[in-house]
Amino acid sequence: MTHDPNAKRPTQRDIAKIAKVTHVTVSLALRGHRSIPETTRKRIEIIAKQIGYRPDPALSALMLYRRSAKPSSYQGALAWINSYRHPENLAKHFPQYYLGARERCAELGYQLDEIRMIELDMNFSRLSKVLRARNIQGVLFPPQEKQKHISKANIDWDNFSFIAFGFSLIRPKLDLVTNAQFRSTRLAVRKLRSLGYRRIGFLIDHRSNERFDQNFLAGFLIEQRRFLPSERVPIRLFSDKNPAQSEERFRSWFSRHSPDALLVVTWIAADWFNAMSPAERNGCGLALMDVPDDDTELSGISQNNRIIGRTAVDMLVAKIHANERGIPPAPRRILIEGRWVAGTTAPRITRERVAGITSPEKKEPFVEPAFQ
Repeated sequence: MTHDPNAKRPTQRDIAKIAKVTHVTVSLALRGHRSIPETTRKRIEIIAKQIGYRPDPALSALMLYRRSAKPSSYQGALAWINSYRHPENLAKHFPQYYLGARERCAELGYQLDEIRMIELDMNFSRLSKVLRARNIQGVLFPPQEKQKHISKANIDWDNFSFIAFGFSLIRPKLDLVTNAQFRSTRLAVRKLRSLGYRRIGFLIDHRSNERFDQNFLAGFLIEQRRFLPSERVPIRLFSDKNPAQSEERFRSWFSRHSPDALLVVTWIAADWFNAMSPAERNGCGLALMDVPDDDTELSGISQNNRIIGRTAVDMLVAKIHANERGIPPAPRRILIEGRWVAGTTAPRITRERVAGITSPEKKEPFVEPAFQ
C-alpha cells in the first residue's frame, strides 16, 4: 500500500475504513491510549504510516485551544520519578518544578503520580511494571541527585513518552526543559555591571559545573572577555567533598582578589560569604543564579522554575497526543529565560567607588555596558 503525494491528505477516517474500526479507535490508538489493545494499536500505526497520514497541525492547535479553554475531564496519570536516596530532598531542592508540573497537570486533567525509586530498591528495571500497572503513558524525570546513566536499565523505553529536567540524566538523551542557563548568566553579569560592579567573582563547585553542562561557567567567561584586564577576577571552581577546606580556600581567594561582587551558582558559597564579618566583606555585593521565587531579599536570577515545571507537562502531553514514544533520535531542548530579581544583596554602587577600585596604573573611566 503506497501513498500518492498528489492525493487528498489522509485522515483518521481513512485509516478507520482500512482498519475496519471506528475513527474514535484510530484517534485513541494514535495517541497510544492504553484502552486500545497493543496489536490493534500497532496495526493502526502501520496503516497510518503506509498511507502517509500526518496529524493536521491546525486541527491539533484547535484541539489544544479547546482543551485549555475549559476545565478538562480526567485524562490519566503522569509519572514523576524521584530517584533521590532521601526522597524528601528532591522537593527541598526543586519545589517549584513539582508545583508547576502538578498545577499544569490539574489544568489539563492529569494526575501527577510520584514514584519513589527507593521504594523499588533503586531498580529501574521494575519501573516499567509499575507504570503499566498504573496505566501511565508519560514520564517526567526531574533532576537526578547525581549524574546518572540509565540507558541500559531494563525500561520499556519504546512504550512511554519521556521529558527530563536539565542535564543530570546523561543517558539516554531525552527531550528536556531547563532554564536558559548560559543566557541567564550573561544577564546577571550585565545587570551587575549596570549597577556599577566591575570586579565580579564567579563561584561554582566542580560537580555542579558538570551537572549544568558548564552552561553557567560558559556564560560568565563570555561576558568576562568584555572586562578590562584589571577587572578580571579568576574563576573559583571548588570541590564540595571537603566543605571546611573549601571555605578556607574561598576566604583566601576572596582576600587575595578583592571582588566587589560575587555571582554564585552553589548555595554553600553564599553561606561562606554570609558567614564573613561586614569588615571582611567590605561592601561586596552578592547575586545568586537561582533565587527562590518567593524571596525578596536576594539579588540574582529567578530561573522561572514554576514555568519550567508547567512547560515540561505541556511537552509531555503533546508527545502523548502525537504518539511520540521512546528515546528521540534528535532530542529537543526547550530553554526558559530567567529574569533578574533586584533584591537587596547587590545594590547600586556609586561612580566614586568604581573609580576607587580600578587599577592605579590605568584609571579606566566608568563605561555603562550596552545591553542587547
